[in-house]
Amino acid sequence: MRKIDKTNILSTEYKNWEEEFETKEQNHPKYNSSNNKQHYTDVVMNLLHNQNGLCAYTEMRLCSNDLISEDNWKEGKYINRKPEILGQLDHFDPELKDTKGWLWDNFFFIDTDINTKVKGKKEVDDILKPDKSDYNENDLLEYDSKNHIFIANTDLEEDIQVRINAMILKLGINFDPIIDKRKEYLNDKLEMRKFGLDYEINQFPTAFKLCTQ
Repeated sequence: MRKIDKTNILSTEYKNWEEEFETKEQNHPKYNSSNNKQHYTDVVMNLLHNQNGLCAYTEMRLCSNDLISEDNWKEGKYINRKPEILGQLDHFDPELKDTKGWLWDNFFFIDTDINTKVKGKKEVDDILKPDKSDYNENDLLEYDSKNHIFIANTDLEEDIQVRINAMILKLGINFDPIIDKRKEYLNDKLEMRKFGLDYEINQFPTAFKLCTQ
């Protein structure tokens, strides 16, 4: 799970609306994606743009690159109101959902099964919040290329490793179906790399990077 820079705001109409509540220190309107289609798609697509079309946690691909090109935005809104994508909005800290349900800082876009079957409303530790200014996957994570799973960097203090490994599980990074997809994808790319063939990494980039360092 690599660092995500969420400072590139293309959906400015939504962001101005959200910032007004923050400036006035007011609670947000109750979060309901179905009842706020005005901003929902703008939030989702801006996140996918910043996440390079990948699930924020597992780095599985959720949409095609043409859908997240900046050409899809006009006057602070995403033009295509029904993009064909996988995934769901995730409130990283579920405790903020009731009062700060539209907070940009708390949003990521992730695989649907990870959101509904794994992470859900679990309590979180921001040690693995990928948009934190001090987040660095190279310092925090290792990749076991034999079993195709992420683990905490074993050079870290034991209590820090425990926190990281707990969050790896909560974020679904080592969810069994994801492990299978990652293994198949990386083994194919690593074989191409071994024989000097051209290849492109369009998902699971952190796992690939840690495998080849």
